Amino acid sequence: MKVFTSEELEQKWDGFSKIFQHYNECTTAPVAFLLITSLGITSQFGSAQNSCKSILEVACGPGAGTKLCLQYKNNSTKFISTDISNEMIQLTKQCLRMTNNDGDEIPEKKFKIQQCNAEKLPFQDNSFDRYFSNYCLHLVTSPETMLKEAYRVLEVGGIAAFSVWGRPENSNQFTIVKKIADEIGIDMSSQERSSFHLNDTIKLRQMALDAGFSRVLAGHSFVNSPIQNGEEYSEVFLSPPSLQKFIQTLDKEKYLLWKSKIVNHVDELLNKGEFIGSEVSYIICTK
Repeated sequence: MKVFTSEELEQKWDGFSKIFQHYNECTTAPVAFLLITSLGITSQFGSAQNSCKSILEVACGPGAGTKLCLQYKNNSTKFISTDISNEMIQLTKQCLRMTNNDGDEIPEKKFKIQQCNAEKLPFQDNSFDRYFSNYCLHLVTSPETMLKEAYRVLEVGGIAAFSVWGRPENSNQFTIVKKIADEIGIDMSSQERSSFHLNDTIKLRQMALDAGFSRVLAGHSFVNSPIQNGEEYSEVFLSPPSLQKFIQTLDKEKYLLWKSKIVNHVDELLNKGEFIGSEVSYIICTK
């Protein structure tokens, strides 16, 4: 089973960053809001928001979650956003309308952005009281190491929130392409570790407990895609560089048959009133 190294992940996301921003970020933003809400950052009652002194975001992507967090946090709360991909860092800075004069900081917001590895964070122990990472834990080389790093940099009583891909049977957004390929005899078998490998919330919760967290809440939610028809779906989900490379190995007639059946299948689901979307598994962890 192929598991990407940190260096390979950096290269992959540098190359995929703009495609991801264009096609995929719209479906990850609602989950980012779910995570920061679970940390109490958006709370307007009690003392949850006022008690938050420092926030770490790991894997900011193109910046949708970063922008949401900046909108809701107190200006007095320190906020550091990170990603392994420098290209994602640059997209986040564009999203926040940061200029060259700003460098990597927005001082009036106590905000800083920097490149780093989720499995080797460049921060001291007990540095933050909130941590969130949206759709990253299932991608890193060692999820166990990432969880332990999150635990290390949180102070006692701090809260971390993680999201990963949910169960494949509830995530047609990510399974239709292969489903149709299988039906017409296109072999998409891969030696890469599946992005669904952490969807079991019982096992995911235990991993976080094993990392040291004292309480872990786990559950599922669903995010529908804004896709309106099969043509839009094929444009989005046949666009990743790795899949484009695979498509180049197919003869044109086979590819066009595959694409047309994908388009028809998605249109049929939408016409029946079914969402195209994906399930998210997530955990809220207290140190």
